[in-house]
Amino acid sequence: MIKKLLFVAGAGVGYVLGTRAGRERYNALVSKARKVADRPEVQEMTQARQIRGEPPVRRGPPARSGKDPARAVDHPGHSYG
Repeated sequence: MIKKLLFVAGAGVGYVLGTRAGRERYNALVSKARKVADRPEVQEMTQARQIRGEPPVRRGPPARSGKDPARAVDHPGHSYG
């Protein structure tokens, strides 16, 4: 019973310390993102894209469609466009 109690207490302390460290890291990332977003050249580009009606620029890996391109089969009579 004492081992279980020590395990639960240790898990609780680890959780609290982990969430606190995670929260600090999250806050640091948010702060950095806000500093970048507040730069004049970023503001100018954002406004210019909005005026032209263009969607926001997204960087990073493309969205996954769930389909494996290596398994794609060319079916006769089907148009891939």
